[in-house]
Amino acid sequence: MANLTRYNPFNEVVSLREAMDRLLADSFITPNTSTFGTRGVNANLFETQEGFILQVPMPGVRPDEVEITIQQDTLSLKWQTKMQTPEGATVHWHGFQSGQYQQAFTLPAPINSESAEASYTDGVLTLHLPKAEHAKVRTVKVNAK
Repeated sequence: MANLTRYNPFNEVVSLREAMDRLLADSFITPNTSTFGTRGVNANLFETQEGFILQVPMPGVRPDEVEITIQQDTLSLKWQTKMQTPEGATVHWHGFQSGQYQQAFTLPAPINSESAEASYTDGVLTLHLPKAEHAKVRTVKVNAK
């Protein structure tokens, strides 16, 4: 006896959000020198009551050559890596290469760009981004009359 499975066309339906994500991801072509693919660089974002902490791995980058710009809730990074193949060596694969990179991050809330701080340790850029005063959580007391 044969096993029959009823065809259900709704099993193949994707959400509008998933379809738009695929469309946007496939629409942008990154340079061949990009090691991060079309999805951008991997990063960690943590939120505290006072602000955000963003960690971005940047192997082979000189910290003084990283350009950081902040506007409202958007943070943009530009940097360049310079990797050299050792003399007489044969390349079998490139995990990260020389090239210019750019990445923008949209944060969950506006930040105070005047108080932002950046540090670079062991190949990881760490940004401390305090929230803008109007974006911080406040407790409001109710006055009874």
